[in-house]
Amino acid sequence: MKEWVRAHPYLTLTVGYVLLFVLATAIWWAFGQQNLENAIITAAMWTLAYGLLAFFETKRRRKTRARLDEHGQIMAYIRYPDSPAGSLTSIWNQGIATPSTGSIHFQPAVYDTLEPSGRATTIKVQELLPQRRKLRGKDGRYIQVPGLEAMTLLTDEGKVDVAARPESLDKMSEVLGGRSAAADGRS
Repeated sequence: MKEWVRAHPYLTLTVGYVLLFVLATAIWWAFGQQNLENAIITAAMWTLAYGLLAFFETKRRRKTRARLDEHGQIMAYIRYPDSPAGSLTSIWNQGIATPSTGSIHFQPAVYDTLEPSGRATTIKVQELLPQRRKLRGKDGRYIQVPGLEAMTLLTDEGKVDVAARPESLDKMSEVLGGRSAAADGRS
């Protein structure tokens, strides 16, 4: 189902809009308006505003993803879980990751414009741990994007957690050379 939704975002948006319109009309008719015509007009205005916002957000995300794919980059979040207490170990830093064989160039960036917001870092990857996890509860507290997964990298400076969409993590693993304990024959 998720794959179909990702492959057909505008059709999904249309189906969602129709369902929202029907639900909003029923709610307005039952609780707010005295007649069906007023409920339909009110629901149409509110759901049209929602539909336009969702349409432009979907369009913006697709454009951003295409721009990143063109340069071999992915939108990712990183954190350093083994950092000393009090050093923001649970805070995820949003940015653009450019994976290459054995390393990741990470440029912190903000908003949907992907404007650089800090000093770029090159992370030298020694090993990819094969397990992935969904971000839930406290683990994903500062990330507002749903559906992300995280994986752990062993680097020269210690552990680094990287969170991104599953297909982005697959691409990153492939570019890094699949340098994991399972690939090396160790466990």
